[in-house]
Amino acid sequence: MSASKQGPSTAPKPKKRGNLPWLRDAFKQHEQRGDGKISVAHLGDCLRVMGTNPTESLVQHHMRQLQAAGLQRISFEEVLAIYTSLGKDSGVLDGKQSQKMAAEYISSLRLLDVQGTGYLPAARLRRVLTKCSECLSEEEMDELLKDRVNDQGLVNYVDLVHAIMNG
Repeated sequence: MSASKQGPSTAPKPKKRGNLPWLRDAFKQHEQRGDGKISVAHLGDCLRVMGTNPTESLVQHHMRQLQAAGLQRISFEEVLAIYTSLGKDSGVLDGKQSQKMAAEYISSLRLLDVQGTGYLPAARLRRVLTKCSECLSEEEMDELLKDRVNDQGLVNYVDLVHAIMNG
């Protein structure tokens, strides 16, 4: 599978800039057979360990392309081509982009906060985030809300968004 030619300024940056061995080590975490390849099913996890955060639909798109080409296992070079092709879709954000995205999420959640308190019922937040197009699983939701629900069953959504955005 060939990657589109993207300039280095649009490619996602590994945690140690320009460190190809670091990316290879991240890839090897998913290699289980010793054949220098990973299962196509592990593509999303591998890309995320490499420091990107592509949407599940983008990962599924790449997986379908690979499977249509008859590939069930892919090499580091093939994963690196996908990694590089992600560019602006990689999910890697700089500080300004992260702040802007956090403000958008908070603004969206504020629409659900009809009383303007800065808090949403955990049950309502759970319902919204587990029923949307790229929804969270119940386990992911449990982890997300862990230690964030107050005695009244409410979640400070501003703090929640900032906690998510800051990793």
